[in-house]
Amino acid sequence: MPYSPRCNGNGDRAKNFMSHEEFKDQMLMNWPERVWIYSPFRPFFLSRHAGYWLKIAGRPTVDLALEVGCGLGKGAVILARKMGFRRVVAFDLEAPLARRAALRTPKNLQDRISFFAADVQDIPFSDGQFDAVVNYGIIHHVLDWRRALAEIARVIKPGGIFYFEEIYPPLYANFLLKRMLRHPTQDRFDGPLFLETLTAYGFELLDGVKTGSRFGIVAAARRV
Repeated sequence: MPYSPRCNGNGDRAKNFMSHEEFKDQMLMNWPERVWIYSPFRPFFLSRHAGYWLKIAGRPTVDLALEVGCGLGKGAVILARKMGFRRVVAFDLEAPLARRAALRTPKNLQDRISFFAADVQDIPFSDGQFDAVVNYGIIHHVLDWRRALAEIARVIKPGGIFYFEEIYPPLYANFLLKRMLRHPTQDRFDGPLFLETLTAYGFELLDGVKTGSRFGIVAAARRV
């Protein structure tokens, strides 16, 4: 059965989601980004990330996982198939993308993957609900990225794993790409700040994670 988000009596979460509508266009990808994200090459990299996550984290039992910013749902399929997550719920800020992702879900995975529209700054789930949360390069698009990380920390169980891919300003905001791509421009994080904030919200990087790149990171961290 489809897995539906619940506010658990907290009506403010639905109101908060609507309050972000006026800022939504600042977080949405423009067409050059969509060409890359929805290209046939992107799933190859998503699969590579999953392989790396398996290498550093092993294959823990994940009964319920959340993917933030799912796009057309290709990542969610990889999480179910390659990572072995038993159930995946995935959301995107753009409701049409979430609907398209649901329509594209392979028939043999339709009872394991569900899609809906939501904002990572106000995740409509109760505390400690997920065994794992996955972010395929979404947080750097978010206006209040600290709030997004706080929300991820809130909904993940103690001991649960946050799998993430992120890129830093030297990659997406250099002289050339900052004129092509659309990203928020204020209060952006580099590698040290991002990792410092993860630690502040109760995450501990898994052994073997490489953190030295100034352009981005693929890693996993446990909620402690």
